[in-house]
Amino acid sequence: MTGDFDHSGEEDKELVQRFENSLKSNLDLYFDEEQLEDIIRYYFDLGKFKKALKASEIALEKFPFSLEIKLLKAQSLIFNDELEEGLEILENINNLSPNNEEVILALTNAMLLSGNTKDAIQLLENFLPLAEDKAEVYYSLGNFYRAENNTEKAIHNYKEAVKLKINHEDALFQLAMITEEEGSFDEILEFYQDFIDQDPYSAGAWYNLGVVYNRLGKFEEAIQAYDYALLIDDAFASAYFNLGNALMNTHKYELALEAYQNTINCEGANSENCCYLAAAYEKLNQIDQAFKYFKKSAKLDPEYDDAWFGLGMCMLKKEKFFEAIHYFKKAIKLGIENANYWVGLADAEYNLGNLHASSEAYEEAINLEPGIMEAYVNLSIIYFDQNRFEEAIDVIKEGIEELPEESELYYRLVVYYIKTGKYKEAFSYLENALTLNFERHVILYELMPELKHQQSIHKIISQYKS
Repeated sequence: MTGDFDHSGEEDKELVQRFENSLKSNLDLYFDEEQLEDIIRYYFDLGKFKKALKASEIALEKFPFSLEIKLLKAQSLIFNDELEEGLEILENINNLSPNNEEVILALTNAMLLSGNTKDAIQLLENFLPLAEDKAEVYYSLGNFYRAENNTEKAIHNYKEAVKLKINHEDALFQLAMITEEEGSFDEILEFYQDFIDQDPYSAGAWYNLGVVYNRLGKFEEAIQAYDYALLIDDAFASAYFNLGNALMNTHKYELALEAYQNTINCEGANSENCCYLAAAYEKLNQIDQAFKYFKKSAKLDPEYDDAWFGLGMCMLKKEKFFEAIHYFKKAIKLGIENANYWVGLADAEYNLGNLHASSEAYEEAINLEPGIMEAYVNLSIIYFDQNRFEEAIDVIKEGIEELPEESELYYRLVVYYIKTGKYKEAFSYLENALTLNFERHVILYELMPELKHQQSIHKIISQYKS
């Protein structure tokens, strides 16, 4: 299946480059069947499904009887939203090669997408006794029962997958999700505790426990579980990586740095672990080291948008705003729907005095992901500095709808209303702000120093002073 292919090697990149050069030059270079399969999978792993489809069509011209290439073409069609054609090919392959595990899994996934969940479940249940990789079949059944809102059977099948393959991360993730949604935390903990009771020296069992804790935001417990896993197996790369994530979430950046470095020591450098290592350096304000590893991450995978965003943040912190804009735009091109990339671009444009470009970027961020505090505040500042108080008011009110507990938004709104002479509204929001967080009322004086001499404001504030 597509997810099993490792495209990290230079050899694979060179193979794909040779294939693409042959297409550009209209040369009929020879590629054997296995090479063409690798090229299609390479595109799959990068999410380039149109290229995967084109490569599979070219491959079938050369090897028209290859079941593997037909399977890859069917999956390419499905990922290009041509579900009906892809499903038809899968059904034909299944007739030609019944009980082929790869085909069954691909066919049932396509049936799920087409809304035919019950028949997909029946097909998998019938196939299960014949399956070589029963863990994967149980995992698929879990997904299908989830789609049917049958949580009990979904949990059963995910558990069966984990029993057979203790580090089945997808099944573990789904169990953690159900735990969070259903509040079945004790049940899942008991499941992993049974593993640990049977084999206290199972690094995988402790790692799984950490995964659940981490997913539930119980980071200290996750750290302890990962530490146990690593005491048992000090070369467990995934445990080091997840430990680093939990440490980052508890602001222990030095320890996170060490965990990410250990990840690289165990599995070698890749775009993801270099990017996370760079993020830890950035949190420690070691910007040159952060830039070095973000750059390495982008070099290992030029389409890894997080790395380009990280480079932009480094340049922003070094006040190299032109360079920051270049990197943020690169990240946006690769991950256009990430609101944080637009906030970074907006910050850089603002620092160069490009207020129109900055406000447009903040607006895009808000449209993509309502609820980012920085976007509302900074966009309102742009309007405020331009004496566009009504627009500043509208932005902050929109922010309050998304973030009703953020007192800073209320204090800013007080100032904006005073600027427009709407004192009744200002005093109403001031009371809300003081109730939420009295200490932050100094924001009023930072934004509008003359308010220090306003007796009416002082009177309201004094009523809330403890």
